[in-house]
Amino acid sequence: MSDANTLLEITAADYALLKLKKRLDNLPQRARLLEIRTKRAEVDTHAAQVAQMRTSCDQALKLLQDEEAMLRERTHEVQAQIDKTNNYKEVTALTNELESFSRRMEKIEFDELRQMERSDKISQVAEQASAALARLTAQDEKLLASYQAQAGTIQKEAALTQRLREKLAADLPPDLLKRYEKARASKGGQGAAHIEGNHCSVCSVELTEGQLGKLRNGGEIGECPHCHRLLVVDA
Repeated sequence: MSDANTLLEITAADYALLKLKKRLDNLPQRARLLEIRTKRAEVDTHAAQVAQMRTSCDQALKLLQDEEAMLRERTHEVQAQIDKTNNYKEVTALTNELESFSRRMEKIEFDELRQMERSDKISQVAEQASAALARLTAQDEKLLASYQAQAGTIQKEAALTQRLREKLAADLPPDLLKRYEKARASKGGQGAAHIEGNHCSVCSVELTEGQLGKLRNGGEIGECPHCHRLLVVDA
């Protein structure tokens, strides 16, 4: 195979690799996976906030219950003091203290009820968040398996194409390969083209008769005067 033909084969391999990369990047599962994982992150954040609310609610309820237990104990102690004394003023003071305990107990019971209702609502929201996470996780796993299967096929094809390219590159003279790689790097992955009729096969710009004559007199491989890719004159 001539250097010119080898160059065109490498160009075809590079073009195939570009298309394979585009196919991989455009697999529909990628966008859907990103969407699902963004949603999962949002639900995770919401679940963490719900967990904080539950902790806060439990702590508030525990404080109320502790205060209730303390008041009940104090109520028994004060009642015992009343039972032991016959002093009117002392009984009156202790009775007033019991009444204040009773009023506070009523307020505590009301607040406990509110906290328990709040706890029930938080539990419902937590269950909804858990169900949403489970649903999103299942969707993620299914899509990921589908993506990995398709991506694996594309990656295998790309690996075979890459090995072919490396073999072809090894057959090119080092100076020509260097020129090609430089052109490829600056031209988005396609470093060579060939003449089709009277125009460049990649940039499609029409070549003048003078340009065509100069290229044909310059050997098998020249350079497109417009896109500056290596240009195979006689494909």
